[in-house]
Amino acid sequence: MQIRTPKKYQGRQRRSIIGCRRLSFYLLMLALIAVGIGIVLNRETLAPIVQNAVYDFIGQLEDTAATMAVPEPTPTVDPRNSLVEANNYWLGGALEEATDLYTDIAESMPNSVEVFRRIALGLINESRYDEAVNYGERAINADPFDAEAWAIYAWALDWDKRATEALAKALHALELDPASSRAKAYLAEVYSSLGQAERAEQLLSDLLEAEPNSVEGIRARGLLKWSRNDFTGALEDFKTAYSLADNMSFIAVDIAIIEKDLGNYETAQEFLQQVVDADPYNPHALFRLGEIAVSFEGNPARALRYLQDCVDLNPGYLYCHFMLGRAQERLGSIEDAAASFEMAIELGSDNPQHYYWAGYSQILLGNCTRALAYLEPGLRLARSSIPPKFAADIEAIIPDCDPTFIESAALEDETAAR
Repeated sequence: MQIRTPKKYQGRQRRSIIGCRRLSFYLLMLALIAVGIGIVLNRETLAPIVQNAVYDFIGQLEDTAATMAVPEPTPTVDPRNSLVEANNYWLGGALEEATDLYTDIAESMPNSVEVFRRIALGLINESRYDEAVNYGERAINADPFDAEAWAIYAWALDWDKRATEALAKALHALELDPASSRAKAYLAEVYSSLGQAERAEQLLSDLLEAEPNSVEGIRARGLLKWSRNDFTGALEDFKTAYSLADNMSFIAVDIAIIEKDLGNYETAQEFLQQVVDADPYNPHALFRLGEIAVSFEGNPARALRYLQDCVDLNPGYLYCHFMLGRAQERLGSIEDAAASFEMAIELGSDNPQHYYWAGYSQILLGNCTRALAYLEPGLRLARSSIPPKFAADIEAIIPDCDPTFIESAALEDETAAR
């Protein structure tokens, strides 16, 4: 049975003339109209504010986009393993490999004065004197109070034929450390370069009395003896220095040069081969091995192997280009020889002998115009050198391309005699 309960009478409700939703809409519109009127009336004041807000929003979007596009940062390479490897090469006499590794890690170790010092020494060993000067300067920037850095900087400048600049650097090295044997030895070399042999001798005498086993001092004394044609004394000093520092390959090269000049070619080759075995890139050793094979053994084919390796590994070493040309000329490859002689001159040679061979090779090729372009400046260099080497050789072949040369030279001599 279902019981029906009657609903309570509620009466009839009246609809409001303006509903809540409609009223809210009208109020919002009135507010927007008021804001719009306010903006129009105050646009000069509000415009910069709105503009800055828009720019800030755009900038945030750009920063977000840029951040999303940046790749993940790569970890910093740890140079310690390469440093250990470079040190091992250095101590083993492989200065080229050591220098390359030191150069690779130098940017990661900007305050390591020892790294920059060794790079400078290695570059001197490779005859890259301009670069050696640069790294010598970086060494003193890494530690302006390091006396050895200043000494090596001076040594690089001296090798780069800038002895006057080198003098100031070497003297400053001694100011920083009056006991530095390296600074004293390099200063002595600078004095020798400046023609002050007596000062160099006295300085080395004092140095070696205080430090008899100074490698740099003994070698510098050997250089001084060599300049005075005391080959026996120089050889003794070089061998002593090399026994104390057998990783310094340039000392072995000094020994080999004197042994060669004394006619001891096999002994010279033994020292040079030691250098090449430890440092296959060494340009001085490769050049001297090629020179002995060409000029003293008469074996240009053997020389070609050494010298081609030299120019491939050290393209800026002009002496290897010249000697390679000599080997190529001996083998009958005149065009290749001419190119090698020209390269030596393009790399900055001022040796009259190089100009002689460059001109002579062009004569053999039948190109007199090009030959004279080398022979004439070569003759000027030869005449200005002391003693005037190769002047007579160049004068002997110029008439092949300039028949009037003999008459002109005779007239010049007659004019000079008046």
